[in-house]
Amino acid sequence: MKTAEEYNYSVFYVDLEEFEEFAHVAPKATMRAPSFPLEDLETGETVEMRELWTKGIALIEFGSIT
Repeated sequence: MKTAEEYNYSVFYVDLEEFEEFAHVAPKATMRAPSFPLEDLETGETVEMRELWTKGIALIEFGSIT
């Protein structure tokens, strides 16, 4: 686990060229996400994203770049 000093940057740098390239290939908010394996935090088992779609809306949080 990172310490606060390792996690909090004094200067935040983003490679704008890489970011702009990602913007062209990233899924849009209205698009269905591709299926991929997820860990069920309650059971520790691996489930596929497509399994969650049959139960309704699924919201996946990946974290933040800030």
